[in-house]
Amino acid sequence: MRPVFPALFVLLLAGCVAAQGPQLELVPVADFPSSLAETSGLARWQQGFVSHNDSGNDPELFVLNDAGNLTARHAVALDNHDWEDIAVHESTLYLADIGNNGGRRQGLRILPLVANGKHLIPQTPVKIRYAEQHDFRPPRHQHNFDAEALTWVEDELWLLTKRWLDQQTAVYPLSPGVTPALLSERQRLNTGMLVTGADYDTNTQTLLLVGYSRNWFIRRAWLWLYPVRDGRVDEAGGRRFILSRSGQFEGIALGHDDAIYFTREGHATNLFRSRLPLTTLLTDTPH
Repeated sequence: MRPVFPALFVLLLAGCVAAQGPQLELVPVADFPSSLAETSGLARWQQGFVSHNDSGNDPELFVLNDAGNLTARHAVALDNHDWEDIAVHESTLYLADIGNNGGRRQGLRILPLVANGKHLIPQTPVKIRYAEQHDFRPPRHQHNFDAEALTWVEDELWLLTKRWLDQQTAVYPLSPGVTPALLSERQRLNTGMLVTGADYDTNTQTLLLVGYSRNWFIRRAWLWLYPVRDGRVDEAGGRRFILSRSGQFEGIALGHDDAIYFTREGHATNLFRSRLPLTTLLTDTPH
């Protein structure tokens, strides 16, 4: 008699996945060179995108065209302690040096870079800390003050945390002209995932979040689309999609073609795009 447990496990897993939102079909776009294998952030810039690696890598930015091909590399005269995301507003790029897996780091900062022709000119770093954090010696991954997501929303930078204890995210707005910045939580979202990347679409006033589960055995990843009204997220109006590919998805950016682009860390395919554009996802449920 054939054992039923493997088949039952597959059925249960499929049911759990189906219960976590409609599937978002991803189309492979590009494999990055090994120098960008640990891609951690993504933002739309110029005619394509800009990306970077996280801790343990050289401080440089990688410019990509819309097909995901590397077109330029820019060395940055600032340390890469743990770059986790990047946001763009007008001619300024904001690098989020905010990685804090251990919960003990006190040197968090945002690194502004002003684009001037082919040069990126570093500005004064914005030192930040969380007003609610008082314990700087928690066990690793047993705290709520890690963060990997940064985006520009209307006239503010929004930092969104990666809360290890409850898999929610907190919204921390900051003004880049104020340093040091004591960040206070404005809102908390029950995302049910570890948030690793963010973008914002001004046309539809939509916040886009990507993240994955704490489950190391099957690392599922999701997309959240949230309406933003008057500086706050309309959580009740949010829509959740499970990505058709698994893995450590780190970056998200809305492309010039209205498709949503995702980066995945690792040595397989690194850049994907959604089969359906954002405007369709906001009105229809993909099958």
